[in-house]
Amino acid sequence: MNPLANRRHFMLGAGALSLGLAAGCSPADVAEGENKSIVPPVYGDVLGVQLYTVRDLFEADAQATLKALAEIGVKDCETAGLFDHKAGDVRAMMDDLGLISRSGHVRLPALREGLSTDLEIAGTLGQDKLYLGWIPEEERTPDGYRALADLLNERGEQTKKAGVMLGYHNHEFEFDEVDGEAGYDILLERTQADLVTMELDFFWAAEANVDPIALFEKAPGRFTSCHIKDRARDGEMVSVGDGVIAFKDILPAAAQAGIERFYVEHDNPADPLVSIGRSFTHLLPA
Repeated sequence: MNPLANRRHFMLGAGALSLGLAAGCSPADVAEGENKSIVPPVYGDVLGVQLYTVRDLFEADAQATLKALAEIGVKDCETAGLFDHKAGDVRAMMDDLGLISRSGHVRLPALREGLSTDLEIAGTLGQDKLYLGWIPEEERTPDGYRALADLLNERGEQTKKAGVMLGYHNHEFEFDEVDGEAGYDILLERTQADLVTMELDFFWAAEANVDPIALFEKAPGRFTSCHIKDRARDGEMVSVGDGVIAFKDILPAAAQAGIERFYVEHDNPADPLVSIGRSFTHLLPA
């Protein structure tokens, strides 16, 4: 059994308290979706969003989408591809709106090919971190993770020379054990801390039944960024504050562990801007 598996910081169980109950809200308030701010603002005044949440809107009209995000209170936009938009144009839009982009996601083929285009885009946008966000199922073996760790080290040395730190963003599958080994353990142990950093996605960690605080304690200093995504009792991804992940406890621990960038995300919201607005209402002080 994965020693990090523990629901005490994530999920409602017998006799446990939800985030809303721990904050003094009644069960009825939580059930009705009360979305009051009850999380300490450890992210300061720079709370960000992963643009994957608004990918369709961004593809159709980048300027209008960025303007809507700025009006919600977004400060930092983590990219997940620019579609057909030019990096220079996106940077100009962000500058006009007072937005920044400190990091972006890259794909495995680009990682293998050398990341030249992604590094050029990062330079234009002002990004200093790039995260690999996905690997295909056939690569999720102990040998596959070892090969990936070696590749991340190699590319991390390359990107470091360009002023960019390379990193890895998890889903739930990295925590599955194959032949007695968890892929995430292999990545943590085999990648070099000065070349490869970690971006922890709290929803997917919860999906894998992994306690993030135990993870921070196991690998101190390895995490610099996170995705704030909530999970309902039934496992559905929901806007932050509508689920049961105990961000009131987790986010301060994340900041203490060295995480300095916090990005709201929802993979498939019914209305992306409404979801982001709801999450920001919960996370930002009144």
